[in-house]
Amino acid sequence: MKKIILIIFLISLNLSAQKIFFHDFVECYYPAEENEPIQIYDSRKGNLIAELRPLSTPNSWYKFAISESKNGWLKIENIIILPNYDEYELNSNIKKFKGSWILSKRMKINIPDLNVDTENGINFYQEPNLNSHVIFQSGKFLRTDLIEIKELWAKVSFMNKGVKIIGWLQRKDQCAYPWTSCPYQPN
Repeated sequence: MKKIILIIFLISLNLSAQKIFFHDFVECYYPAEENEPIQIYDSRKGNLIAELRPLSTPNSWYKFAISESKNGWLKIENIIILPNYDEYELNSNIKKFKGSWILSKRMKINIPDLNVDTENGINFYQEPNLNSHVIFQSGKFLRTDLIEIKELWAKVSFMNKGVKIIGWLQRKDQCAYPWTSCPYQPN
C-alpha cells in the first residue's frame, strides 16, 4: 500500500511540474544541493535587491525563465518554485523580479533523460544555429552549467571524460527540471 501511495505522489509531482514551461525563454534551475542564497540585482553589477534562500522543502527547486544574458549575468523574466507549492509567496507573483539580474554561476540546464545511441542523441553546437558544427552528441542524461543565452539557445558547459565541453543547446533540448524528465523531442 505504501508503494502505491508513493507512486501516486511521485506521478502527481511529475505531472504538476511538467505543466509549467515557458517556451519563449531559456529556462534554468538552481540546484537543491546549493546552500548559498541566490542574489538578485536591479541591474548588472547594480544594487542587491533580494536574496532567495536555499529551499528547505525536499525535492523543490527554483526555476528561472531568462530573457537575455551579458558577461556572466542573466536577466530574469520570471521565477517559480517547483513543484508548485502554494505556500511560497513567490509563486503568487512569478514576475516579481522581472527585469532583474542574477549571475549565471551555479545555474543549471539538463538535457532530457534518454537512453539512445550517441548519434541519435542531443547535439551540442559550436555556434547558436543548426548549421553550425556539432561539437558533441549525447544519448544519455547530462547536467550542464549555464554560461549565457542567445535568443532561445543556451551556451552550456560540462565535463566529459575529464575534458570540459562548451557548446550551444537549442531550446527543445533544454530541461530545467533537476529530478524529473522533460519530454524528449527527437529531430
